[in-house]
Formats: sequence, structure tokens, C-alpha cells
Amino acid sequence: MKGNLVLFLTAIIIFSLLVGCATDNGDEKMYSVLVVQNGDDNTDEIITDAIDVSTGRFHEIKFLMSLEDAQKTYPEYEIEKAPAVLIFETGGAVLTMLEFKTYNLEEAVTKLKQLSNYE
Repeated sequence: MKGNLVLFLTAIIIFSLLVGCATDNGDEKMYSVLVVQNGDDNTDEIITDAIDVSTGRFHEIKFLMSLEDAQKTYPEYEIEKAPAVLIFETGGAVLTMLEFKTYNLEEAVTKLKQLSNYE
């Protein structure tokens, strides 16, 4: 009888430890960011300063140096001018669903800080 009780309590303790140590990232979204610069402007510095990469919420941050490259590579997103910031919900995969697009760097910084739970 004591043996069964000890076994039962041990199983409960192990189960509690496993449940307590498990991470639940199921609700956390992952994002990829596409930044279109206007040549050698400082857009890359502004954006990288805004993103808290320690959160692990950003799968990829890609910088394109010209509007022409962006329009050629991603015609489906109809990028009209630079600088431009496009944020995609990825779920950890490649660019999938466009969630946010702006040509305003202040708006981009606000959104990126919000997504990285930085504010």
C-alpha cells in the first residue's frame, strides 16, 4: 500500500514539473519584416533600434536597398515608394500574410515596438 502511494505521489510530482516547465508559444505570432530603403539612408538603423529581437517574435528582418529591387522581387505587394516597411505574420515560416504596410517610419517604429511588446 505504501509503495503504491509513493509511486502515485512521485507520478504527480513529475507531472507537475513537466506541466510547469512546458512553454506555451501557441498563441505567440511570429513576424518577418521587409524594409525598403532609399539607398544608403538610415532606415535600417531606425528599424533595428525599434525591434526587440530578444523577444523571439521576429523570424526574419530583410533590408532591400532600392525601390526598384523591392518592386521587382515583390510585385504582389505594390510597393510605391521608399522607405517602406512591410510586416508579415509568418508563424515561423517564410513571408506569408501581409499584416502591416507603411511608408511612414514613425508608424513602423510604433507597430514594431507594439509587436515586440517593447512599449
